[in-house]
Amino acid sequence: MKIYFKLRELLDNTRGELGIGTIVSIALAIIVAGFVLIPGLRGFAESVMQSMIDWWNNTIKTGIFPSA
Repeated sequence: MKIYFKLRELLDNTRGELGIGTIVSIALAIIVAGFVLIPGLRGFAESVMQSMIDWWNNTIKTGIFPSA
C-alpha cells in the first residue's frame, strides 16, 4: 500500500517529463529485477531441494530409520 501512495505522490508532485520518466524508470527496474532474480531463485530452490533429498536419504532414512 505504501508503494501506491508513493507513486501517487510522484504523480501529483511532478509535472511533465520528470513524472513520466520516474514512473517508467520504476517500472523498468521492477521488470529487470524480475527477469534477473526469478531464474536465480529457481536454481537456488532446486539446489536446496536436492540437498534436502540427499540428506534425508543418506542420513535420516539409512541412519535413523533403517529398513529391515
